[in-house]
Amino acid sequence: MKIAKKHSRFTSHIMIALIFITVLTVIIAIFVQNLQDKNFFVNQKFESLSKSYYEEVLYPEFIEEHKNESLESAFEKYKNNGFTVRLRQILNYEFLNKNNDYRSVFEGNNFSCDTNSSTAKFVPRSPFGKTDYDAEFNLICTND
Repeated sequence: MKIAKKHSRFTSHIMIALIFITVLTVIIAIFVQNLQDKNFFVNQKFESLSKSYYEEVLYPEFIEEHKNESLESAFEKYKNNGFTVRLRQILNYEFLNKNNDYRSVFEGNNFSCDTNSSTAKFVPRSPFGKTDYDAEFNLICTND
């Protein structure tokens, strides 16, 4: 009789653990699916690529073009309107210079992003370093 009771106790613990794992898996799957439906991962990638483009390409080129001016005077006219970069520019740069084709990230089976209307706006702020900016991201995607 005691042997049967030990087996049933062990079995009940296993069943509880399996139920817990199953419920947790379903909750995680629903959460990830919800994030994908809201293009969370696409937005994250757009922000990451945009920041990288500004810091690695746009900012150094701007500094090189204005090397004979002070940073304050060079960035003066961009303090209000900032620099606007389109998703198309970023994707072309990544493809041509880094051999990374991210177009599939922004075009899927059930959605697509407008590469001409999707923009990142960078407004420089003092002391005008590579990461001294406020960014506004506008990713325009449609679900098919």
